[in-house]
Amino acid sequence: MEGPFRYVVTDMDGTLLSPDHLVSDYTRDTLKTLVQEHGVTPILATGRSYADVRIISDNLKKHIWGDGAAVSGAEASANSSRAPAIYLLTSNGAVAHNGVTHEVVFRTFIDPAIAEKLLQLLPSNEKNVNTNAYQNEDWVCRIDWPEMTAASKESGIRFIHVPQPPPSSSCTPCSEAARHGATARGISIGDYTGISKVFFITDDSARLSALADEVHAIANAHNGAPVSVTFSMSDCMDVMADGVTKGEALKRLFGAILQPNDGVDVVSDALTHSIAFGDGLNDSEMLTTVGKGCIMGNANPKLIAQHPELEVILTNAEDGVAKKLRSVFHLPL
Repeated sequence: MEGPFRYVVTDMDGTLLSPDHLVSDYTRDTLKTLVQEHGVTPILATGRSYADVRIISDNLKKHIWGDGAAVSGAEASANSSRAPAIYLLTSNGAVAHNGVTHEVVFRTFIDPAIAEKLLQLLPSNEKNVNTNAYQNEDWVCRIDWPEMTAASKESGIRFIHVPQPPPSSSCTPCSEAARHGATARGISIGDYTGISKVFFITDDSARLSALADEVHAIANAHNGAPVSVTFSMSDCMDVMADGVTKGEALKRLFGAILQPNDGVDVVSDALTHSIAFGDGLNDSEMLTTVGKGCIMGNANPKLIAQHPELEVILTNAEDGVAKKLRSVFHLPL
């Protein structure tokens, strides 16, 4: 399908964002025109956490609708035909938020027992593979690599360094910890609940491949519960709960936000009227679920090879998303 599209679904790093991990003025103006003149709803889909990308969504919202865009859920429902609307799918689709009200649409967490095993998989003297996790609003990592925050210029998010995650058996209930004045929380005290994604970062591709096998073995040993494994970048392997992908999250989001319509499969209809953009293997399901999927010119070569049926557009350095959207909606370049 070439249009008209009602939804623009886009990955962020390597796709919507410039190589400096920022939204260019050209891209912001393009989205503003599509929203205001064509009624398009933007959906940002990323491997990053909501705490990390909320500021990017907020800045886009202000540019498109002005400072008065934040309204309550009740107000948005009462004025749905004209209310601002932007959604975020984070942690590769494990979590969805309404970007206007900041309300959670849904969340899917990794089984705490599996998350604990994943966080403790590598030895304490590991130097080459960094184990990370998104736990509620926190970013936790086992190795202190400051360069990992390079993509988080707008949010300024910082990770919590936990070199050796303790066993869950040592976890102190939050209420008791608070009573004793303790400020530590989550993984640092052996609490493995609320984890949307565990990810391993290394430039050793052979290690990542071997780790993928170990991850599946851990999951299978835990009552055979599977997990979802993908690569957001060539040096980053992501692990989420079973069934979590950006594509499945998009279906789930539409099912949650769209009103039923007799005789119409509203989810299928919304997917058909969506255009999506991505550059990583974690975008694969999303790109093939919508009416039109576009691969960035700077994409992972494996993604391009897997989907010869999809159009390859300009790179993120060339504002590829914005230029393709302007072409599709017949706007001046």
